[in-house]
Amino acid sequence: MSSSFYPTSTNRVSNQQTITRLLSQVNTDENSIQKLQTQLSTGRRIERPSEDPSAAIRALAAQRAYDFKTQIATNLKAADTILGASESALSQAQSILNEMRGLAVGSSGNLLSDQERTANADLIQNAIEQLVALGNSKFRDQYLFSGSNVNAPPLQVIGNAVRFSGTDKQLETITDYGATISSNVTADETFGTRSDQIVSTIDLNPSLLPSTPLKDLNYGVGVRGGSITLGSASSSIQVDLSRAYTLQDVVDAVQSKQIDGRDLRVTINTSGISIDYADGLGGLLRVDEVGSGLTASDLGIRAPGSPSPVPIIGNDLNLIANNQTRLSQLFGGLGISSGSTFQLIQNNQSYVIGTTGLTTIEDLINRIEASGARVQASLDSSGRYFSLQSTESGTTLSIGESGGNLATRLGIRTFDLTTPVSRLNSGQGIYSSDISQDLVIKRTDGTTMNINLDGVQTVSDVLSRINNHVANFVPSLRVVASLSTNGNGIVLTAPSGANPIEVTSAGGSQSAWGLGLVPLGQSTKTGSTVGANNVINGLDVSGIEVEGTFTTLTRLQDAIRQGDTSSMEHLVQSLDADIQRLSMSRSVVGTRQQNIVELQTRTEDQQTQLKAVESDEIDADLAAVISNLTARQAALQASLQIMGMSSQMSLFNYL
Repeated sequence: MSSSFYPTSTNRVSNQQTITRLLSQVNTDENSIQKLQTQLSTGRRIERPSEDPSAAIRALAAQRAYDFKTQIATNLKAADTILGASESALSQAQSILNEMRGLAVGSSGNLLSDQERTANADLIQNAIEQLVALGNSKFRDQYLFSGSNVNAPPLQVIGNAVRFSGTDKQLETITDYGATISSNVTADETFGTRSDQIVSTIDLNPSLLPSTPLKDLNYGVGVRGGSITLGSASSSIQVDLSRAYTLQDVVDAVQSKQIDGRDLRVTINTSGISIDYADGLGGLLRVDEVGSGLTASDLGIRAPGSPSPVPIIGNDLNLIANNQTRLSQLFGGLGISSGSTFQLIQNNQSYVIGTTGLTTIEDLINRIEASGARVQASLDSSGRYFSLQSTESGTTLSIGESGGNLATRLGIRTFDLTTPVSRLNSGQGIYSSDISQDLVIKRTDGTTMNINLDGVQTVSDVLSRINNHVANFVPSLRVVASLSTNGNGIVLTAPSGANPIEVTSAGGSQSAWGLGLVPLGQSTKTGSTVGANNVINGLDVSGIEVEGTFTTLTRLQDAIRQGDTSSMEHLVQSLDADIQRLSMSRSVVGTRQQNIVELQTRTEDQQTQLKAVESDEIDADLAAVISNLTARQAALQASLQIMGMSSQMSLFNYL
């Protein structure tokens, strides 16, 4: 019977139908065998995502993650090689500094001959050149210590100075999703190439404008979005300020409302805002929060409780400055007038900075940095103060006036009334003595004043001690101490008389040198006639230096050439600080390399895991494939045999 043949029908069917069914079975078996053979040859369970969409999506995600981790592994290897090259350069630099420290200790006595001092100075010059070369080291066509500006050397020797032109931004290498590691250290971190910032002591205090962003108010804390309530004695309204971005948005939102049929008016003042009725007829007004909001308080206009007489005058909103702040906004709207000037004095050169043609703080910063002086200007992190710093080692930078008062107004003059005397002479003070008088001033009649500077804290205190001396109130003999209006320094002025005025240090004190009234190495400074007065112009002793390797070596070189053994102890201490800085940089590099090793291990483990995930989703189980292939081949053989038997059937098979 036909039921004895698989896969023939159990019912009486035609020959054609039986053959068609057998051919279908053979085709199915052959397709299955082909698929299993493909799985066996490729090792993959699926060839196209459509065969198993869910598994394909998971496998593709694993593949993307694996490719990302492969790139991470490449990044880590590159970062490790850069840090390794940096460590090698730093090791050489530290060895050079250790040699220079030994040379400084050996030069601290008075037993060196002129030839030995010259030879030691030459050794220091050679050390400076070697350190500059190490600071300009390249690896894979990028400078190791130039920060993010890897295409330009960070250090340049100009005369007796070393200039830094790199950046303080490190190269960041991606180590994972949202994670990075610094792959270099900068020349500033390793050698010390920037001075301390000269940060203004005067708040720039910009005035408000309609375009002022709310985020810059309240010292940069901003205004928390929300709604406020405005009310009279009989009614109230709510004003939604959640989408306000500028003060003009606040003005528009409030002025679009009415209370008791009366329009409102918002006025933007230099430091805050006020609210009044537009008709100017007076009245009562209450301003409060909605719920637990803080918008009215942040805008400085909250006036809760019983309505108050208008106008409601807001508090100071304490706007901070940014690079786009106009110079005319500064100092509460008083601004900086066009044509104002001040000067930078660096390496015995004067650079006059003028405001003609400038509009914004950014314009002023650009003009300063384009002046030729090796400085960087910016706003401090709070946005309230102006700041400058030197990027030239081996020289001093000071900021003084140029016939006006702009440096004083900006709060960046280095020799100002508020300047601490402890900051003068590169932080060494004014060399005053606690056991005697400090200054002797001879007046035009030959009489003298002894000035005691015990306890003075600022330059203003020094001027006050001179101007208010008990013997300094005779008009014809009065000596007036003031600050120079051009550059920096103390100026002593007296009416011309029989003799010029003179100034010298009292016994036991070196304050005349420390205040710049007498040039270093001289004992007395004599005044000169200027019009009807006799004047002594003091020197500028307010400059700041880059406290770093190259400044220390330059000062050491000068001290050895001049036979100045008194400075050696201080210079050795500076060298110790420079060596410590280099050692810290090497420690940072070593720590980063250790982190990279750990990250590399973790990345390799993650790559292995991702490969396993990918294999689980799309790889074939070879044992199961072979088993299925054998079964399918047997089924195909059976189908072919049945077809052969069916083709030989006779009438007898149907009886």
